[in-house]
Amino acid sequence: MRVRLGGHPFTIRLVPNLKDHGSCEVSTSKSGRVRRIIRLASWNRPRAMLGTAIHEAIHASRPDLSESEVLALEADIARLLWRMGYRR
Repeated sequence: MRVRLGGHPFTIRLVPNLKDHGSCEVSTSKSGRVRRIIRLASWNRPRAMLGTAIHEAIHASRPDLSESEVLALEADIARLLWRMGYRR
């Protein structure tokens, strides 16, 4: 799946053998091509998947935020969406 976050295109991948819950990576090849990928562990339970997707999307959109700021935003947004009934 492809999405735009922070004005940049990102590829979202569900990965079965990911060790962490998720990751957000931006890399540049030798030719100068920028690759932006968010990986989410496919084994996440629904609530963890929601929080992880939000967490990594915040990192992608706002790389200037500290980890503690990202965690606070993630918790608030995930709680709101979960209470509204959003599920995977």
